[in-house]
Amino acid sequence: MALEIERKFKLARPEVLRGLTGKHLTQAYLAQGSVLVRVRISEDEARLTLKSAPIGQATRHEWEYVVPRQDALEMARQPGVYGLEKTRYEIWHQGLCFEVDEYHGGLKGLYTVEVELQDAQQAVELPEWVGEELTGQRGWDNDSLARSGWPLNAR
Repeated sequence: MALEIERKFKLARPEVLRGLTGKHLTQAYLAQGSVLVRVRISEDEARLTLKSAPIGQATRHEWEYVVPRQDALEMARQPGVYGLEKTRYEIWHQGLCFEVDEYHGGLKGLYTVEVELQDAQQAVELPEWVGEELTGQRGWDNDSLARSGWPLNAR
């Protein structure tokens, strides 16, 4: 069973993305219950992901599978599915990959930063362009952003 250990932050300085090339992603949320079921679609692949409820503040079980892109597109068009679009940039710092998401559509102007860790206690030296920590704040999860839009404390 795979564990996702991830911390999330606001992006303090969007100018850090100047000159970088990101990957456009569409995320569609298919079901929510004891696990969250999501499909993520990029230009070259699609992945079906199941995520458990959080275990503590930054950890949860995660299972991810490559699926045919056409199947994922069909899943994303089903009634009741909600989603979001974003561009993801990867910036390496002190041996860790910081994933910066720039959201589109109704979330235009919103940026977040995520970093996956090996251990929940792992020390992380944050770059100066990383802002306020959002880990564990439910309104900032991608499924909440897709369903409800901007969090109240976002602007």
